[in-house]
Amino acid sequence: MTVLPEQYSTVRTSWHRTVASLPDERPTPTPFHSRQWAAAWQGPHIESALSQRHLLLNDGQYSHRLSYQLSDTNALWKTLESVTRRRHSVFSGPVVYAPSLYSQYGGLPGASTLVLAEAVDRGRQMARETDAQALVIPNLAPVEAAQWTRIRPPDAQVRLFHAHRTLLGAGLQEFAARIPTSKARTQFQRQHSRGTAAGLRLRVVSGAALQPVLPAVHALLEDEARSQTTPRLYSLPLLNALTGIPGALALLAEESDGTLAGAFIGFRHGTTLYLWAETVAHERVGSYTFGWLLAESIRHAAATGVRVLDAGRGHPSFKRHLGMTPVPLTAACYLTKPDARAVSGLREMDTALEAHRRA
Repeated sequence: MTVLPEQYSTVRTSWHRTVASLPDERPTPTPFHSRQWAAAWQGPHIESALSQRHLLLNDGQYSHRLSYQLSDTNALWKTLESVTRRRHSVFSGPVVYAPSLYSQYGGLPGASTLVLAEAVDRGRQMARETDAQALVIPNLAPVEAAQWTRIRPPDAQVRLFHAHRTLLGAGLQEFAARIPTSKARTQFQRQHSRGTAAGLRLRVVSGAALQPVLPAVHALLEDEARSQTTPRLYSLPLLNALTGIPGALALLAEESDGTLAGAFIGFRHGTTLYLWAETVAHERVGSYTFGWLLAESIRHAAATGVRVLDAGRGHPSFKRHLGMTPVPLTAACYLTKPDARAVSGLREMDTALEAHRRA
């Protein structure tokens, strides 16, 4: 365990109200660490953010940026609690998230331990000043989670999601050949064949063409939330704001009459394609839509030079059966004052979420 005293820190920090006032960083490791991603979540359309601040950290060699959001009604956190059938929320008051819980990956990859320590300390300071119950550093991949928890041990950790990654190789045929079991391979190929026979077609949209298709995507997301009685996660203004992120695109499954049957919203970042949000029209078409859309996305990605597919956090058992590598994403939770009830609730939530993923 490494805990650095304050007097040993040589990191210079400054708070900023907007991302625009911060300098550009060197190339970011993922689209979720980009300046444009942070800016997209800065508007009034996000999940009832009560306050937002952006921290600039400089250790003399590199500058890093981390966005902090104070929220008391985070819809995604409420969704996670609902799937674990909790009767009461773990937190009884506002929480500071750094960055947004909606970032597929969080943390500060490549930052020094001094920078990480300062990020926690400044975040805790903000949480105390705003009467928040906790600072949550969400969606840390395993290496980052180990670094953050070693430098500043949290009060509790919760494994929120799994991302799912796979090398694409030559394309769809090679991917299907690597599916671990014949049952899963047959199911995947059957879904693709049924969708093709039903007339589904893939349309890939990016750039200026994105915004006109987003109302239909948003409508599917809203219908899905209603049918599953879960909180609504994305507003249309938010989806529109995300189109400013470099590499933003939509992969659309359309029926022969042009009706939208399913969609991925994602980001092309270097040679990796990240599928961030996903939705299908369950009531209009058969159960093959998601498998068909994933297969066609793999085909398109490989044909356009993508080497790694990060297939996102939804449908974890389906993606695991296809042989995709699960990447656990952990939240480090730092309470502003001792709270045995909250610690117990977070541990129960961690256990329940893991059981739900394996069900």
